[in-house]
Amino acid sequence: MSKELVRPITPDEVAAYNNVGVVHLKGILDLQFVNKLRRHLDSTVQTLDQSPAGYDFSELVAAAQNGNFDELANHDGGQHEVAALAKYIEAMGDRYLQDETSGKGHFYVDTGTVARNRDYKLMLQRGILPKIAAAFLDSEKVNFFGEQVFVKEPGTKERTAFHQDASFFEVEGNQCCVMWIAVDPTNHETGTMQYIRGTHHDGKFYKANTFVSQTALPGSQGEELPDIEANPDQYDIISFDTEPGDIIIHNYKTVHGAGGNRSRYQPRRACSVRYAGDDMRFKSRPGTPAQLHHEKRLQDGDPLSGPDFPVVWRRPKIKHAA
Repeated sequence: MSKELVRPITPDEVAAYNNVGVVHLKGILDLQFVNKLRRHLDSTVQTLDQSPAGYDFSELVAAAQNGNFDELANHDGGQHEVAALAKYIEAMGDRYLQDETSGKGHFYVDTGTVARNRDYKLMLQRGILPKIAAAFLDSEKVNFFGEQVFVKEPGTKERTAFHQDASFFEVEGNQCCVMWIAVDPTNHETGTMQYIRGTHHDGKFYKANTFVSQTALPGSQGEELPDIEANPDQYDIISFDTEPGDIIIHNYKTVHGAGGNRSRYQPRRACSVRYAGDDMRFKSRPGTPAQLHHEKRLQDGDPLSGPDFPVVWRRPKIKHAA
């Protein structure tokens, strides 16, 4: 697989990332990469029951709404104690965020899938993505930081609640970017990503939420995120229609969310890939989802390193003439 950029990243794109907190990179990936990624996403869904961090959010939401807590308990022991979390959402009186749709699609999520797919791991750690991350992080080196898979079938009701990635991640610093890569065309109907412009600059740190509701995860740090879903006109929300080969890349402090997939036939298969620069340090955060695939736990203040956060790019040394 090519390690060369399909096209140059422009100064305007870097400026948009720095100023707005998100930028749409059109046509940055070749078809070979997209097809290989599509195969991984499909395989992840097909083997979701083999992953301790894999969830069918639609199935869990339906069970919670019907009060089937015994069924939810079957999913305990992974990233979350699912039954207790559903009871907590109920006790808080919060609602699950769902769009109106006549379909019965499912919202699949899995974390740390590189741990069971070596080819995918190589794609993310030795392919073109680290070089793209380096263009935006202004760092001497880039560490791989993690990934997730998000698949919304046609007719999926569940929205992705507005949230800030920073509060889900056990790191602190500024040089962390998140790439959202879809292998299907995306638009408002299929649930493309929505970002609140400039929120990476406002100094706010919001509690991690339960992803399909606004309920904060128990014990999570920060302040409550406002009810953006109910008041979208009060926020500077931007979104991008994408095509296979595009990447949306955002700062990990930029607040974002997404709708359900209201289309009748078009799936929305995507992954989120994270990279970190020089200033990022490990920071334990109560209430964050367990990273079950990690091999070694760092101490607070440690630079990212080791098998879970390998260096995947270094700035080339300038050779001086003798």
